[in-house]
Amino acid sequence: MNASTGKALSGLSVHLRSWGAMALPASQLRPDMDFGDKMRPVLSDSHIYLVCKRPAFSFDPATFSGSRNRIGGDLVCKAGGVPKSIPFELALPLKEKETAIALSPFPHREIRILDEKGECVRLLTAMGLSQHPDVLKQDRFPNDMEVLYIGNVFAEGDTPVFERIVRNGPLQELLGAMQQALPDDEIIIYAFQYLPYELIALSGRLQHENGKEAPGGNRFVSVRDHPLTEHQKICLAEAGLISYFQPAWQEAGGKMMPEAGQAVFEACDSLDIAGLVVEISTIRGRFRLYSASSALIEHHMAMINLADPVLRSAFFSIKV
Repeated sequence: MNASTGKALSGLSVHLRSWGAMALPASQLRPDMDFGDKMRPVLSDSHIYLVCKRPAFSFDPATFSGSRNRIGGDLVCKAGGVPKSIPFELALPLKEKETAIALSPFPHREIRILDEKGECVRLLTAMGLSQHPDVLKQDRFPNDMEVLYIGNVFAEGDTPVFERIVRNGPLQELLGAMQQALPDDEIIIYAFQYLPYELIALSGRLQHENGKEAPGGNRFVSVRDHPLTEHQKICLAEAGLISYFQPAWQEAGGKMMPEAGQAVFEACDSLDIAGLVVEISTIRGRFRLYSASSALIEHHMAMINLADPVLRSAFFSIKV
């Protein structure tokens, strides 16, 4: 960019915040799923996804009991290779034509409600029960998820994000490889909607003097005059989250996934952006995210300095 058409960094940072979100077990994803009128617009506007893991739960057959009105026993799992159990006792009244409650065969991951013919008409999964408030009051660890991989399935139109994920062949291969490598865990897909971006001037370590000379003498295109496209916004969010979480499977997954948005992302390097702030919140879902490089919390904030030429070059080298 030459001096007549470009400008030095002005000190503006891009601020991105997550809004709507939904988490689903990868094993439950199917084509043409119905998400309802309320969630469908949110999921159509969601492009970022986190592939996470948490312990896979089952019911202990030695302690399970079921009557016409109640169930009880222990939820069991391995967390980091260590066996753990959570006791439960809940009301489960049978409805009309329901006659019995039975535990599914090994690996005992379902409680089945049977009709008079012995056919299953309703079921309660161990993973579903692990989300019960009475269970989470005892221990929050069932809702603690390690971030393994971060990606995006950006597309215009109204196709829900999970439908795009189901149709993505390389991503399905990656999910299969993860589940095979992690037999004690359940793979969760957590999809996020991001609000329109904001341009802000930050105090602290992302504050830059107005008109400061650009890194390496480069000149930049005004982000006010040339607003980010939706695709650029999503690529920046993805890269910011990757930089922050440094997921354990990011490199391996990146080798399996096409780099469809790489050119779109790298084009952002020419824009007058001195910093990037990416927030991701799981407070409403009651989950906590973590990785080897991040704490176990419900609300994460990545703050990335793009005024430093070395840090900027490293950031725009991230594969998205």
